[in-house]
Amino acid sequence: MAALAKRLPLLALTLLISGCVSPVSSNGGGTVSYSASPELTGRLCKPQGPGPFPAVIFHHGGLGAIIGGAPGETCQALSQAGYVGFAPIRRKTRSLHGHLDDVSAALDFVKSVPGVDASRIGLIGFSRGAMLAYQFVAGRQDIDALVLMAAAAGRRGDGLTSVDAGSVAAPILMLVADNDTGSRTTMGGDVKSHMTELAALLKAAGRRHRLIIYPAHGSDGHQLFFDVGAYWPDVTAFLDRHLKR
Repeated sequence: MAALAKRLPLLALTLLISGCVSPVSSNGGGTVSYSASPELTGRLCKPQGPGPFPAVIFHHGGLGAIIGGAPGETCQALSQAGYVGFAPIRRKTRSLHGHLDDVSAALDFVKSVPGVDASRIGLIGFSRGAMLAYQFVAGRQDIDALVLMAAAAGRRGDGLTSVDAGSVAAPILMLVADNDTGSRTTMGGDVKSHMTELAALLKAAGRRHRLIIYPAHGSDGHQLFFDVGAYWPDVTAFLDRHLKR
Protein backbone atom coordinates (compact mmCIF):
# COMPACT_ATOMS: atom_id res chain seq x y z
CA MET A 1 0.00 0.00 0.00
CA ALA A 2 2.80 2.40 0.90
CA ALA A 3 4.48 2.22 -2.51
CA LEU A 4 1.16 2.95 -4.19
CA ALA A 5 0.48 5.81 -1.79
CA LYS A 6 3.50 7.72 -3.10
CA ARG A 7 1.71 8.22 -6.40
CA LEU A 8 -1.82 8.93 -5.24
CA PRO A 9 -3.35 12.38 -4.96
CA LEU A 10 -4.46 13.55 -1.54
CA LEU A 11 -8.16 12.68 -1.88
CA ALA A 12 -7.47 9.23 -3.23
CA LEU A 13 -5.06 8.49 -0.39
CA THR A 14 -7.57 9.66 2.20
CA LEU A 15 -10.08 7.16 0.83
CA LEU A 16 -7.46 4.44 0.63
CA ILE A 17 -6.26 4.67 4.21
CA SER A 18 -9.76 4.91 5.60
CA GLY A 19 -11.22 2.01 3.63
CA CYS A 20 -13.51 4.64 2.08
CA VAL A 21 -15.12 6.88 4.68
CA SER A 22 -15.94 4.69 7.66
CA PRO A 23 -16.92 5.71 11.18
CA VAL A 24 -14.28 5.65 13.89
CA SER A 25 -14.21 2.23 15.54
CA SER A 26 -12.33 0.85 18.50
CA ASN A 27 -9.99 -1.22 16.38
CA GLY A 28 -9.72 -0.41 12.68
CA GLY A 29 -10.08 3.36 12.85
CA GLY A 30 -11.62 5.76 10.38
CA THR A 31 -11.25 9.13 8.73
CA VAL A 32 -12.12 12.22 10.75
CA SER A 33 -11.95 15.96 10.17
CA TYR A 34 -9.65 17.68 12.63
CA SER A 35 -9.91 21.26 11.43
CA ALA A 36 -12.68 23.20 9.72
CA SER A 37 -10.57 26.14 8.54
CA PRO A 38 -8.58 24.95 6.73
CA GLU A 39 -10.36 21.65 6.22
CA LEU A 40 -8.02 18.87 7.34
CA THR A 41 -8.57 15.14 7.71
CA GLY A 42 -6.72 12.20 9.18
CA ARG A 43 -7.13 8.68 10.42
CA LEU A 44 -7.97 8.05 14.07
CA CYS A 45 -7.47 4.59 15.62
CA LYS A 46 -8.47 3.79 19.20
CA PRO A 47 -7.77 0.74 21.37
CA GLN A 48 -10.56 -1.26 22.94
CA GLY A 49 -11.84 0.12 26.22
CA PRO A 50 -12.63 3.53 27.71
CA GLY A 51 -9.08 4.60 28.50
CA PRO A 52 -7.62 7.00 29.27
CA PHE A 53 -4.88 6.07 26.79
CA PRO A 54 -1.68 7.82 25.80
CA ALA A 55 -1.82 9.17 22.24
CA VAL A 56 0.72 9.17 19.42
CA ILE A 57 0.49 11.29 16.26
CA PHE A 58 2.17 10.09 13.05
CA HIS A 59 3.30 12.81 10.61
CA HIS A 60 3.81 11.50 7.09
CA GLY A 61 6.50 12.44 4.63
CA GLY A 62 6.16 13.93 1.18
CA LEU A 63 5.13 17.17 -0.47
CA GLY A 64 2.11 18.14 -2.52
CA ALA A 65 0.10 15.09 -3.54
CA ILE A 66 2.86 12.68 -2.45
CA ILE A 67 2.21 10.99 0.89
CA GLY A 68 5.36 9.31 2.19
CA GLY A 69 5.37 6.52 4.75
CA ALA A 70 2.53 4.36 6.05
CA PRO A 71 -0.02 6.60 7.80
CA GLY A 72 -2.92 4.14 7.85
CA GLU A 73 -0.84 1.13 8.81
CA THR A 74 0.99 3.07 11.53
CA CYS A 75 -2.28 4.33 12.98
CA GLN A 76 -3.58 0.77 13.31
CA ALA A 77 -0.28 -0.50 14.73
CA LEU A 78 -0.39 2.22 17.39
CA SER A 79 -3.90 1.26 18.50
CA GLN A 80 -2.87 -2.40 18.66
CA ALA A 81 0.01 -1.34 20.92
CA GLY A 82 -2.39 0.40 23.33
CA TYR A 83 -2.26 3.97 22.04
CA VAL A 84 -4.77 6.29 20.47
CA GLY A 85 -3.14 6.67 17.08
CA PHE A 86 -3.73 9.63 14.77
CA ALA A 87 -2.33 10.05 11.26
CA PRO A 88 -3.19 13.54 9.93
CA ILE A 89 -2.87 14.45 6.27
CA ARG A 90 -1.29 17.86 5.75
CA ARG A 91 -2.30 20.44 3.19
CA LYS A 92 -0.51 20.37 -0.14
CA THR A 93 1.14 23.70 0.63
CA ARG A 94 4.94 23.62 0.45
CA SER A 95 5.23 26.28 3.15
CA LEU A 96 6.97 25.09 6.30
CA HIS A 97 4.97 27.62 8.30
CA GLY A 98 1.69 26.30 6.90
CA HIS A 99 2.64 22.73 7.62
CA LEU A 100 3.66 23.58 11.18
CA ASP A 101 0.18 25.05 11.62
CA ASP A 102 -1.22 21.68 10.52
CA VAL A 103 0.99 19.89 13.06
CA SER A 104 -0.34 22.20 15.77
CA ALA A 105 -3.96 21.61 14.72
CA ALA A 106 -3.41 17.83 14.91
CA LEU A 107 -2.12 18.09 18.47
CA ASP A 108 -5.04 20.28 19.56
CA PHE A 109 -7.44 17.74 18.05
CA VAL A 110 -5.86 14.72 19.72
CA LYS A 111 -5.94 16.40 23.13
CA SER A 112 -9.72 16.77 22.72
CA VAL A 113 -10.43 13.14 21.75
CA PRO A 114 -12.46 11.26 24.41
CA GLY A 115 -10.34 8.63 26.09
CA VAL A 116 -7.02 10.42 25.48
CA ASP A 117 -4.75 11.24 28.40
CA ALA A 118 -3.50 14.65 27.25
CA SER A 119 -0.58 14.44 29.68
CA ARG A 120 0.93 11.52 27.72
CA ILE A 121 1.44 12.40 24.05
CA GLY A 122 4.10 11.34 21.59
CA LEU A 123 4.95 12.26 18.01
CA ILE A 124 6.33 10.10 15.21
CA GLY A 125 7.55 11.76 12.03
CA PHE A 126 8.88 10.33 8.78
CA SER A 127 11.00 12.32 6.31
CA ARG A 128 9.45 15.80 5.99
CA GLY A 129 7.05 14.85 8.77
CA ALA A 130 10.05 14.14 11.02
CA MET A 131 11.59 17.52 10.27
CA LEU A 132 8.28 19.22 11.06
CA ALA A 133 7.82 17.25 14.28
CA TYR A 134 11.33 18.16 15.45
CA GLN A 135 10.79 21.84 14.69
CA PHE A 136 7.41 21.76 16.40
CA VAL A 137 8.59 20.33 19.73
CA ALA A 138 11.29 22.97 20.23
CA GLY A 139 10.45 24.94 23.36
CA ARG A 140 7.40 22.81 24.22
CA GLN A 141 6.82 20.84 27.40
CA ASP A 142 3.66 18.92 26.37
CA ILE A 143 5.31 16.26 24.16
CA ASP A 144 6.66 13.27 26.09
CA ALA A 145 8.32 11.24 23.32
CA LEU A 146 9.52 11.98 19.79
CA VAL A 147 10.44 9.44 17.10
CA LEU A 148 12.27 10.74 14.02
CA MET A 149 12.41 8.31 11.09
CA ALA A 150 14.78 9.30 8.25
CA ALA A 151 14.23 13.01 8.86
CA ALA A 152 14.44 15.37 5.90
CA ALA A 153 17.11 17.98 6.53
CA GLY A 154 15.45 20.91 4.77
CA ARG A 155 17.41 23.95 3.64
CA ARG A 156 20.13 25.41 5.82
CA GLY A 157 18.52 28.08 7.95
CA ASP A 158 15.01 26.64 8.02
CA GLY A 159 15.44 22.88 8.37
CA LEU A 160 16.65 20.48 11.06
CA THR A 161 19.70 22.51 12.06
CA SER A 162 17.68 25.71 12.43
CA VAL A 163 16.39 24.36 15.76
CA ASP A 164 18.38 24.92 18.93
CA ALA A 165 18.89 21.32 20.07
CA GLY A 166 18.96 22.53 23.66
CA SER A 167 15.36 23.69 23.37
CA VAL A 168 14.02 20.17 22.76
CA ALA A 169 12.86 18.69 26.06
CA ALA A 170 11.30 15.45 24.81
CA PRO A 171 13.41 12.28 24.64
CA ILE A 172 14.13 11.39 21.02
CA LEU A 173 14.50 8.09 19.17
CA MET A 174 16.17 8.52 15.77
CA LEU A 175 15.94 5.79 13.11
CA VAL A 176 17.62 5.59 9.70
CA ALA A 177 18.82 2.91 7.28
CA ASP A 178 22.52 2.58 6.54
CA ASN A 179 21.94 3.14 2.82
CA ASP A 180 19.66 6.19 3.10
CA THR A 181 22.51 8.17 1.61
CA GLY A 182 21.73 9.56 -1.81
CA SER A 183 18.31 9.00 -3.32
CA ARG A 184 16.57 12.01 -1.76
CA THR A 185 18.21 14.88 -3.62
CA THR A 186 15.51 17.38 -2.63
CA MET A 187 16.45 16.78 1.01
CA GLY A 188 20.19 17.18 0.49
CA GLY A 189 20.73 13.56 -0.49
CA ASP A 190 22.45 11.91 2.47
CA VAL A 191 19.74 11.44 5.10
CA LYS A 192 21.96 9.18 7.22
CA SER A 193 24.54 11.97 7.50
CA HIS A 194 21.85 14.49 8.44
CA MET A 195 20.59 12.20 11.20
CA THR A 196 24.13 11.60 12.48
CA GLU A 197 24.76 15.35 12.52
CA LEU A 198 21.55 15.94 14.45
CA ALA A 199 22.49 13.26 16.98
CA ALA A 200 25.80 15.04 17.56
CA LEU A 201 24.00 18.35 18.15
CA LEU A 202 21.64 16.72 20.64
CA LYS A 203 24.55 15.08 22.46
CA ALA A 204 26.41 18.38 22.69
CA ALA A 205 23.28 20.00 24.11
CA GLY A 206 22.85 17.25 26.71
CA ARG A 207 19.50 16.15 25.28
CA ARG A 208 18.12 12.61 25.73
CA HIS A 209 18.36 10.75 22.43
CA ARG A 210 19.24 7.47 20.78
CA LEU A 211 20.24 6.92 17.14
CA ILE A 212 19.68 3.50 15.55
CA ILE A 213 21.21 2.86 12.13
CA TYR A 214 19.61 -0.21 10.55
CA PRO A 215 21.27 -2.43 7.93
CA ALA A 216 20.88 -1.41 4.29
CA HIS A 217 17.31 -1.76 3.06
CA GLY A 218 16.97 -2.78 -0.60
CA SER A 219 18.27 -0.24 -3.09
CA ASP A 220 16.84 2.77 -1.23
CA GLY A 221 17.10 2.95 2.55
CA HIS A 222 14.42 5.63 2.74
CA GLN A 223 11.83 2.99 1.84
CA LEU A 224 12.46 1.14 5.09
CA PHE A 225 9.67 3.23 6.62
CA PHE A 226 7.14 2.82 3.81
CA ASP A 227 5.68 -0.07 5.84
CA VAL A 228 5.45 -0.97 9.52
CA GLY A 229 8.28 -3.45 9.65
CA ALA A 230 11.34 -4.66 11.51
CA TYR A 231 11.97 -1.28 13.14
CA TRP A 232 8.56 -1.24 14.89
CA PRO A 233 9.56 -3.08 18.11
CA ASP A 234 12.17 -0.37 18.73
CA VAL A 235 9.45 2.27 18.33
CA THR A 236 6.96 0.61 20.68
CA ALA A 237 9.63 -0.11 23.30
CA PHE A 238 10.60 3.58 23.29
CA LEU A 239 7.00 4.78 23.42
CA ASP A 240 6.11 2.35 26.20
CA ARG A 241 9.07 3.54 28.28
CA HIS A 242 8.07 7.19 28.08
CA LEU A 243 4.28 7.14 27.71
CA LYS A 244 2.99 4.13 29.67
CA ARG A 245 3.83 5.41 33.10
